[in-house]
Amino acid sequence: ASQAKLSYDEAKAAALKHAGINKDDVKFLRCELDRDDGALKYEVEFTKDGVEYEYDIDANNGTVLWVDKDYD
Repeated sequence: ASQAKLSYDEAKAAALKHAGINKDDVKFLRCELDRDDGALKYEVEFTKDGVEYEYDIDANNGTVLWVDKDYD
């Protein structure tokens, strides 16, 4: 099986960079490695100020594949 080139922390950092948020300002809910159609991706979820962010990050190059924001 192929391994992810990015670590959990790098995937989190990529999501935070895209969101323009400092990691000290968020509460991480989840970060897990998943395989989607043979491609590895990280699913990252965090909250800030009542907003829940969900990201899919390419586990090989850190590209943001998908993002969703939920306002509570």
